[in-house]
Amino acid sequence: MKKGSALILTIFMIALFLALGTSLAKIVNNYYRGTNSLLVREQAFYLAEAGLERAKVELVKNPNWYTDPPYYPIDNDNWLVNVALGHKENLGHGSFKIVREKSKGWLYSIGLKGKGVIILKLKFSNPPFKTLSWEEL
Repeated sequence: MKKGSALILTIFMIALFLALGTSLAKIVNNYYRGTNSLLVREQAFYLAEAGLERAKVELVKNPNWYTDPPYYPIDNDNWLVNVALGHKENLGHGSFKIVREKSKGWLYSIGLKGKGVIILKLKFSNPPFKTLSWEEL
């Protein structure tokens, strides 16, 4: 009787340690994925900001500079990321794409890093170039 209970206790302890180990592994994995996702998002944000700065330079040099014909509806994320031609540049391990529609008083900068995508919209007056506002879409 005591030998059987020791076996059952051992099996129970092994199952308990396996459950604890699995839970710990899942917690660590979720923490890693969340942290990595946040890092990629931040990198994409700063790439988009770099795109805004690059676009400002282009607008100062040429107030009529544009990359795409007008498109409706405005602020269409899918069109901006996947369809718009834009002006694309690689920077580090990511890239940014600037989209300025002809005769519009705003432009977009899309920061791309892995699965991270950030879209910033800059409104401006022209000429002379002056930033009115910017926002994240």
